[in-house]
Amino acid sequence: MSMLSTSTPSFAFLRSRWLGCPLALMLTSTWALAQDKRWGPGEPASDYGYRFGELFWLITTLVSVAFALVVVLLIVPMLRDRARPGHRASFDHGKSLHDKRLTAVISIITFIVLDAWVLVIAMKDLREAYWAIPAAKDPQTYKVEVLAQQWAWSFRAAGVDGEFGTPDDILTTNELVVPKDRPVSFNLTSKDVIHSLFLPEMRMKKDLNPGAINLAWFKPVVEGEFSILCAELCGFAHYQMFGKLRVLEQGQFNEWEAEASQLASTAFDADDTEGHWAWDWQE
Repeated sequence: MSMLSTSTPSFAFLRSRWLGCPLALMLTSTWALAQDKRWGPGEPASDYGYRFGELFWLITTLVSVAFALVVVLLIVPMLRDRARPGHRASFDHGKSLHDKRLTAVISIITFIVLDAWVLVIAMKDLREAYWAIPAAKDPQTYKVEVLAQQWAWSFRAAGVDGEFGTPDDILTTNELVVPKDRPVSFNLTSKDVIHSLFLPEMRMKKDLNPGAINLAWFKPVVEGEFSILCAELCGFAHYQMFGKLRVLEQGQFNEWEAEASQLASTAFDADDTEGHWAWDWQE
């Protein structure tokens, strides 16, 4: 008996070594990752982007608190009911009425806090921002038609005449130029398989389905260059389907649009049927 006691580590040692070290490592790693911007989502560049960050941190906080409570609920009976000198290990199956009531109360509180509350906030954000697509007839709305295919993005803007399907339409591949501080509205479809237009800095993502026109929008509030990605596995070259989003001040954008429309009119080829994929704008 004495040999067993001397060869078995103390419970305090197990507690400090097995629980303290992983916890310290987790906290240190979290702090280190937080200091490195490559591991974070970055600052939002659209006017509704902050909503995603707030909801993300709310969910992270709630889940972290719930995780900590579960850990406590696991550790307490481990310490209280463990086998030790003068005490025999004990357990039960939780079949008593008290245990069932406690489980029901915890489940209801968890649902209200972790599910219902988050759902209410998420639906409010969707109604007020993500689904609040600006009216196409609003002169401030910059409209873009998007045609995805394996493995490239084709963008079409109406040009200076404001009409789609005309010679001055601005056609670009894997590059989109938009004005700052104006809502950008999308009509999106796919030529082959399901793709997903993902603008991470703008906090916008929308699927593109063959045979359907989907709608999406964002309002850029930061000038610069940003990523265009595909967030749907669309084939073996999916990883190559990326592009560049450029946001320009209104004055610079007007100059770019006028020049791009003129070049498009000059290069227009009536016999190029592949380039005539415009459609009537959908709302």
